[in-house]
Amino acid sequence: MYPLRFLFIDFNSYFASVEQQLKPDLRGEPLIVVPVMTDATSAIAASYEAKALGIKTGTPVYEAKRICKNLKIVEANHEHYVRFHDMLHDIVDRVIPVSFVASIDEFGSELKGDEREKENAIEIAHLIKTAIAKEAGKYIRCSVGIAPNRYLAKVACDLQKPDGLSVIEHKDLPHKLMGLQPRDLPGIGYNMEQRLLQSGIQTFQDIWKLEPKHMRRIWHSVSGEQLYYRLRGIEIPALEPTKSTVGHSHVLAPQWRPIDAAHIVAQRLTLKAASRLRRMQYHARYFDLSVRIENGQRVAYRAEFAPVADSMHFMRALDTLWQQLLIEMNPT
Repeated sequence: MYPLRFLFIDFNSYFASVEQQLKPDLRGEPLIVVPVMTDATSAIAASYEAKALGIKTGTPVYEAKRICKNLKIVEANHEHYVRFHDMLHDIVDRVIPVSFVASIDEFGSELKGDEREKENAIEIAHLIKTAIAKEAGKYIRCSVGIAPNRYLAKVACDLQKPDGLSVIEHKDLPHKLMGLQPRDLPGIGYNMEQRLLQSGIQTFQDIWKLEPKHMRRIWHSVSGEQLYYRLRGIEIPALEPTKSTVGHSHVLAPQWRPIDAAHIVAQRLTLKAASRLRRMQYHARYFDLSVRIENGQRVAYRAEFAPVADSMHFMRALDTLWQQLLIEMNPT
């Protein structure tokens, strides 16, 4: 029997929730946050009210408008999100030390000693929620997951949203997970789902029945075998990344070659790359922008930062590097 060892915190609809906390007129309204105010981009966050209508992260703006005629659209303000991130980190850290930051809207803490008792862990979760509501505002809500390892704590977080609290004990396995679909598991995206289907794996029950070596073969790496043990409550250290880069490129059609339109495409490619990075459970220390302009010249820029995986940091890096591109193209 593995004891409860990790508490994971996921701030629900984070960008949208920050906007609603700051702007009372947005509260209770279907809302999306976008990187730039144009119908050609996609939502990078959606409020609870928008999600209830079927609008989610990645939904194109024109599609979101079709679904909801009175949709509120807000351009992302990264300074606000960073400020709230720092505030929330401090709030959580005063209740229980933050052991790791998974992204701008996800924190984790390791439980020690008596904190591993279920009742005590649940009390800590409630103290965190109370402190956040009091100090950051009641529209900044979070889901908390508690489990024997950090992977299952993340899974527990997703069992009850928004504003949930779920505990997965070792004795709960596997029956507490049987309602999940493979795509509900962190690290299983569309491509991995297709690979599972090709192997005849359609449900969580099918995954649970697999042997470790079989999972290694399906995943084409040791990460499949590690997932076997993580699902059973064993804490496995994260793999060192074997892939050095994650990116997207695109040859622009003529209508997308004006500089403002090209910037929108660059934003969408950035969001896609960031999403892939998170699905692979990697973090990045560099952001590279490479552009071939119409005279055939290729220009490239790099931003460097501490390891991150959230879209906000990459979008800020893109904006900074894009300004360098504009200066180079128009030196006067």
